Amino acid sequence: MTAPEAPAPHRSLRDHATRELRHALMTGRFEPGQRMTIRGLAEGFGMSMTPVREAVARLAAERAIEAEPNRWMRIPILTADELRELRDIRVALEGLATERAAARATPALLAELEAREAEIVALRRGGDAKARIAAINRLHFAIYRASAMPALVEMIEGLWLRSGPYVNLLFPGYVGQERGSLRAATLRALARGDAASARRSMEADVGNALDWLIGQAEGAAWPRAAGGGG
Repeated sequence: MTAPEAPAPHRSLRDHATRELRHALMTGRFEPGQRMTIRGLAEGFGMSMTPVREAVARLAAERAIEAEPNRWMRIPILTADELRELRDIRVALEGLATERAAARATPALLAELEAREAEIVALRRGGDAKARIAAINRLHFAIYRASAMPALVEMIEGLWLRSGPYVNLLFPGYVGQERGSLRAATLRALARGDAASARRSMEADVGNALDWLIGQAEGAAWPRAAGGGG
C-alpha cells in the first residue's frame, strides 16, 4: 500500500530545508570532512529539526552527506579516483551546457554575467573565500540555465552537491594562480557567440580546478576520513 503523502505544510518545510541544505553544499558553506548535527543545521537555517532531518536523509541518498542515523553526519572525503570521475562527468556536462548557452545568449544574459563577474572581482579584494564561491556558483548556473536544458542543469547540480565543499580547497593556492582567466575566456566567447570556444574554455576551467584537487588528494595534506564515532 502506498504511504499517504505528508500534509502540505510539512512538505513545504521539508522542501525548504532541502533547498537550503543543497544550496549550502553547492556553494562551499561546508568543508570536506566537516561534522554536522541536526540541531546545528536547524539553528543555522532557522527551522525545526524534523524537516532538517528529512533533508539530510535526502542528501545522504544522493551521496552528498554521510550519515549514521542518530549518531553523526559529515561531508564525505572524496578519493582521487572519485574526483577523477566527477571531473570527467562535470567537464562533459558543463561544457555541453555552456555550448548550448552560447547559441542562446541574449543581451540580458551577457549583462547578468558581466555583473556576476564584477561581483567576483570585487570580492577578491575583500578576501572572503566563501562569498566568492557563492558568487562563482551564481555565475556558472546563470550560464547553465541559459542552455534551456533543465534536465541537464539538474544533473550538474547533483555533481556540485558532491564537489561544492571541495572548492574551499582551491583557495588560496589554485585560485591565486589562475585568477579567473579561464572564466573570463568563457565570458568573452559567450559574448562573441562562439559556442565551440565557450565550451572549450569552460571544460578547461572545470577540468583544471579538479585536476589540482586530484593532485592534492594524492598528497599527504588531503583531509582524511576519521572513524564514525562521535
